[in-house]
Amino acid sequence: MVSVFLRTFLLYVILIGTIRLMGKRQIGELQLSELVTTLMISEFAVIPIQDKDIPVTYAIIPICLLLSIEVIFSFILLKSSTLRKIFMGTPSIIIYKGRLLQHELKDLRLGINELLSELRLKDISDISDVEYAILEENGKLSVFTKSQKNTLTPEHMGIQPEENGLAHPVIIDGEVSQINLRLANKNEKWLEKYLKDVGKNKSDIFLMTVDDCGKTDIIMRDKEIRGKK
Repeated sequence: MVSVFLRTFLLYVILIGTIRLMGKRQIGELQLSELVTTLMISEFAVIPIQDKDIPVTYAIIPICLLLSIEVIFSFILLKSSTLRKIFMGTPSIIIYKGRLLQHELKDLRLGINELLSELRLKDISDISDVEYAILEENGKLSVFTKSQKNTLTPEHMGIQPEENGLAHPVIIDGEVSQINLRLANKNEKWLEKYLKDVGKNKSDIFLMTVDDCGKTDIIMRDKEIRGKK
């Protein structure tokens, strides 16, 4: 028991020191090579704890080797932009000049619901307010809103703006969301009439949102229209 305790404590201290040397990043900010190194180090550390017959050095040596490889590899990537693109990838533009690039979502295997969730976490309730959305190398989403949304504010002008509330996705990739329809205080009858009025077929719609004030936003497959009903 004492041996297991000492082994665990020693490897714990070594792992803390190793992760510190790799840099101060959150898990979601780890580069691919750093994530792989972290996973492999954790596996090596567990082996001598589970089996007392295996010397601790069997874990320490691979951990030190992995740390050395990671430090050297990181230095090489800093010096070579070509290798960095190959191993780390490049940022992906999901929304470009207000237009949702659906093929990028497909290539990234990113669902529209996931994108809308990320936008809400950044206090953006309506996708139509976004000028650029970029998925960075570390998996974080950078968002830039349209200029008319962030230059002058109603507070600066001394007026009370109309609250739009949340934009509810009522149609996602041709499928109607009954829950979101109810949240938007709408129903199937209203939806059918609206689509008939604008001459659109729900099967051709990639995303349709309705905010709490009734403002609609429709993104067709590689085509975008907006209206208010």
